[in-house]
Amino acid sequence: MKRTNFSTVRKKAKGVKVFHQNLLSEHQVDPIAEKVMEDLNGRISPILYGVLMRSIRGFDETLQLEMAESLVCFAKSHRAWTTGVDSADFILDVCYLMIAEDHDILKKSERSRMRNYMNKEARV
Repeated sequence: MKRTNFSTVRKKAKGVKVFHQNLLSEHQVDPIAEKVMEDLNGRISPILYGVLMRSIRGFDETLQLEMAESLVCFAKSHRAWTTGVDSADFILDVCYLMIAEDHDILKKSERSRMRNYMNKEARV
């Protein structure tokens, strides 16, 4: 299975080697956050749902719950929330853009870039 390479440092810096690990099994979605995320079913595409579920992994259960609630709120009302945690807010911002594309409210200038990303994810 092809894995998306999120490392841009290799392309933009000289002499960098990237070593890939698979820690996914050690970072599951908290059951309470997963239950909240289920409210996204029917509000977004199944492919996007899978992307968002993978996106909250790696954060602790409290932050996962905050992120899940924020994503559901955005999908329902297009109101974006932040957490004050830079790494979580970066992920939320990207997820909000993907939901905006899925809901067809993304600005025209951003649509093709986002569709290319989503097509790559669909192949993963």
